[in-house]
Amino acid sequence: MTTAYQEESFLGSGDLQIAIYDPSTGTLGGERDVGNAQNFVINPPSIEKKELIGMRRANYAQTIKSVITKSEQEIKFTLTDINRKNLALAMFGTDADNDQTEDDNVGSAESIVAHLDAWTPLTHRNLDTQTAHKPVVKNSAGDATYDEGDDHDYVVDYETGRIMALSTGDIGDGATLKVEYYWAATTGFKVTANDVNKFECFIRMIGMDQANERDCEVIVYKAQIEPSGDMSWLTEDFATLEFTGKILAMAAGTWAVLFHTDAAATPIA
Repeated sequence: MTTAYQEESFLGSGDLQIAIYDPSTGTLGGERDVGNAQNFVINPPSIEKKELIGMRRANYAQTIKSVITKSEQEIKFTLTDINRKNLALAMFGTDADNDQTEDDNVGSAESIVAHLDAWTPLTHRNLDTQTAHKPVVKNSAGDATYDEGDDHDYVVDYETGRIMALSTGDIGDGATLKVEYYWAATTGFKVTANDVNKFECFIRMIGMDQANERDCEVIVYKAQIEPSGDMSWLTEDFATLEFTGKILAMAAGTWAVLFHTDAAATPIA
């Protein structure tokens, strides 16, 4: 009796999870959902072999022994979620909170150096725009107060916390200024590039074979990943983060794929 043919093509979707090995202890951190991935590809192995060629009359110029001496395999994936953790991966960097609490420096003025018709940054951003709280800018001796405005001595970028001394005003180029100001609270994060020299990761793709309505998982036990695409900060289309990685050998193996045919589980809320 002939077994009926069962078509089993594959059309995949999935959620990509990454956990990072601690570089100092080798311990594995928790798996983090990296968001929408446009692709997740495992390339065919790159193989190097040693081959023994026959020299006898019966096997001259034929391969009589072949041994694989090196086998490497790479992955690549592209992310569209530009969050702090993904940026840290793409920048070989570290991420940290970058919050600012509401406060002022009245009575303890900040010193800056003026550059005519160019911006000089202050220590804080998101400056208070209330009239009573606007910056007070004085000379280094503190006995002369300058006026704000396009037709006066300086202008202020309240969002980023910068002051521009105007060449049409009374502030000299290179002059030291004393600035008192109020700033509002902000919340955010900062990613510092090139703080680390490698990322070794565990990667899991929790997938769905859409063609056959069956669950699957692709597990890469360890891969050293690195950014492979440009960081485009001015773009007409959605930005992406591109990565490549070399799969590393572990006691558990290199990588595996699991197909699940059991009853569907309750979805994660």
